[in-house]
Amino acid sequence: MHIRKAVILSLAGASLFTISLKAQNSSINTFNPYTLYGIGDFSTKGPANLRSMGGIGVAFRDSHLDPYMANYNNLNPASYSSVPRRAFLFNFELEGENYYLKDANTKTTYNTFNIRDVGISFPLAKNLGFGFSVSPYSSVGYRMEAVLDDRDILADIGEATVRYTGEGDINQYKFGIGYQLFRNFSLGAEMIYYHGYLDRQQRIIITSITGGGNIGDTKAHMTEKVSRMMMMAGFQYDLINTNRRVLTLGGTYNMGGKLNSKKEQYIPADSYGSDTIFHSYMTSNVSLANTYTAGLFYQTAKIGVGLDYAFADWRSSNKGIGYAMSGGGYARYNNTNSVKAGFEITPNRYDFRRYMNRISYRVGVRYEDYYMSFNGKKINEAAVTMGFGIPVRMGVPSFINVGLEYGRQGTTGSGMVRANFFKFSIGLTLFGEDYWFVKQKYD
Repeated sequence: MHIRKAVILSLAGASLFTISLKAQNSSINTFNPYTLYGIGDFSTKGPANLRSMGGIGVAFRDSHLDPYMANYNNLNPASYSSVPRRAFLFNFELEGENYYLKDANTKTTYNTFNIRDVGISFPLAKNLGFGFSVSPYSSVGYRMEAVLDDRDILADIGEATVRYTGEGDINQYKFGIGYQLFRNFSLGAEMIYYHGYLDRQQRIIITSITGGGNIGDTKAHMTEKVSRMMMMAGFQYDLINTNRRVLTLGGTYNMGGKLNSKKEQYIPADSYGSDTIFHSYMTSNVSLANTYTAGLFYQTAKIGVGLDYAFADWRSSNKGIGYAMSGGGYARYNNTNSVKAGFEITPNRYDFRRYMNRISYRVGVRYEDYYMSFNGKKINEAAVTMGFGIPVRMGVPSFINVGLEYGRQGTTGSGMVRANFFKFSIGLTLFGEDYWFVKQKYD
């Protein structure tokens, strides 16, 4: 009974204020203690060239200003309408991340390396394009430890330590089309399939009050399988479109809704060989937010400047949903705002003599809210970015895109956790044309 009591108390969740961070070797793709709750930490969206500009892109599209440029963009399906005819774009990327976490008492580090943003886009007909991509949506990853301070447990049994581990990812598979209805105006629609698996575990170690060693070791598991189809729509409109400059307005609406993930919770038999303490199946009532994004992108043959704003309504779609924490605290869903800005300059794409002039140089910034608050305290994230677009061959719009990002999330005040992170990404965007689509003839 005493062990069961400790299990039940711990399942309510340990307060973030008493958790000690511990990094270990594993396959987790993020390291963030806040992913103890919710569906994980969201990945910065978009291919490497756009993430290097702060993550802008809702208004980003190809234009007639530069025949040596073709851009892959999976942030707005309307952009697929601008893929050149008889062209084929392929994108593939790798990303490494370094996390440095700190609370009032401890510090820890963690490194990850992942494949991300594999995609293609190509025209289906005049003014009609198709795009497909696979990219990360959210990730869970943490290794933490807490000592339960319940006096009844201390008096009856001894010290109870809870070790929390979690890992898993949700990926998004996008299938979209974009169509230019008339000059300067395009619409797009996209099906998004969310798929993933999250695994969370709590291991309870009880040390005898008499000092005779461990007397109990019980694990509680919760697995969550995600498989859900949703939709997104977008538009792009050229406010200015001349031979020297283009100013594009873009917007998207990402339709939220019930995630309907399948959860399994169970506590297996303990070390004494007793029956399973607890086992249940349920459907998650967490909903993805309705998300509205608007942006502007100004470009000439030499420069590009973009600004995006996004609002996600998590609170309305998750009314009354939260996670109880020990100590009387609560983790709740919050509406989020994000602002992103980026700049790109290419000195001269046609300079045959100076290779450095053909490289695109990028910088950007972003600021965004976290979708959950803890004990009434909100969390935000800020980052600066930079990168390069390195042409593979003169006259062919294929590029190696290198991106760097440095940012900070959270704070160490009031027992919270602050994370500094550094990300490095490298991507390859390949452009195929004419001969890819020509039927070969043999004599």
